[in-house]
Amino acid sequence: MKISDNRIDKGKLFDWGMTSKDYSKYRDIYPEIFYQKILEKNLCIAGQSVLDLGTGTGVIPRNMYKYGAKWTGTDIAENQIVEARRMSEENNMDIDYIVSPTEELIFPDNSFDVITACQCFWYFKHDINLKRKPINTNNYTYLPKYSSTWPKPTPGVQTTPTA
Repeated sequence: MKISDNRIDKGKLFDWGMTSKDYSKYRDIYPEIFYQKILEKNLCIAGQSVLDLGTGTGVIPRNMYKYGAKWTGTDIAENQIVEARRMSEENNMDIDYIVSPTEELIFPDNSFDVITACQCFWYFKHDINLKRKPINTNNYTYLPKYSSTWPKPTPGVQTTPTA
């Protein structure tokens, strides 16, 4: 799917799916300390259901699968999901993957305990309000930072449990 964003290359079209084969080979980029920081917050562990937005080739779900959470990864680019499924299946990982823009996802209320989004958050359409609340009331939305640039905080996005 081709995407245009005026903040990126002056709005020229781009397609993450065109990079999927290379991403699957060369973009497992996060160091172990990145995952340890997530675990230190008791996130993405056994007994939790986790939604990974902008999952790409499933790097976060695949690397954290061993900690026991039930993962669902979503991405707008079909070829990214194809590679994510392939690599998960090759490693006998039961991870659900969905091709969809984040803003069009529909899940029943309280479907997830944790939502992650890493290096993709700025591509979302922040002016669209989701019609459902797919996360439990005592929840985390965790936006792990692994980038030299990061958007300004978006109202309503929490990185701590809700009260």
